[in-house]
Amino acid sequence: MTTIAILTGQMAQAIVNAAFATAQLEQLAVSITVVDRSGQTLAVLRDHQAGVHTIRASYKKAYTANSQKRETAIIAQGIADGSIPADVRYLDENMLMIDGGLPIYSEGVVIGGIGVGGAHGSEDVRIAKAGLKALDALG
Repeated sequence: MTTIAILTGQMAQAIVNAAFATAQLEQLAVSITVVDRSGQTLAVLRDHQAGVHTIRASYKKAYTANSQKRETAIIAQGIADGSIPADVRYLDENMLMIDGGLPIYSEGVVIGGIGVGGAHGSEDVRIAKAGLKALDALG
């Protein structure tokens, strides 16, 4: 029998909570979304002061990182330097190639994605990475 790692709602909530705690410590008003391997939302948390657009941006970043199995910042850089075709942005209406989306791995397999929107790109990335550290705590 083959077993497949999955991202559970409990795991997604722990990731969102850890990312949100980091954002609050840094006084950054962001939205954070975690999606499963099929791109469906498992957890969302928006700071009450985050812009309304940040909810959709965080989802699209999570979706893109999950779909493309790499950080959205790397995709954006690849488009800019020509190593990734610019047409990738038209694959799906949910694609967004802006810093702040990271794939979520388990046992070397992408099981979802996290997206953070509302701060500067590098801050979004740092917050997302802080959220992923919660997976280590869950074992």
